[in-house]
Amino acid sequence: MFETLEPPEQTVTRRWPVLAYSTYGLAGAVFLVLGILDILGLRRHGFSQLFGFVVGAAMLVLSVVWLIATLRTKIPVTNRTFRFRNLILILLLLAHQFAYL
Repeated sequence: MFETLEPPEQTVTRRWPVLAYSTYGLAGAVFLVLGILDILGLRRHGFSQLFGFVVGAAMLVLSVVWLIATLRTKIPVTNRTFRFRNLILILLLLAHQFAYL
């Protein structure tokens, strides 16, 4: 009865979120290992010791949770959701790189 002028939500094929979340998960795991090495004193970078560990852990946890959610759901991921999650992971990546300046 009522029609809307907004276009329907566009969906993303499942392979792109799986690829992106897997890549960010791998990067988060590498950052987590580097953070552990910083905390153990094998690498010295001052402020970045704890910050790099926390950012790496956050990136790993978020990407693994979103990867599992993407694989388990029957509903395809919308373009808006994928862009928002990707933006959060990119900001974490930039925050990690900011710590090592």
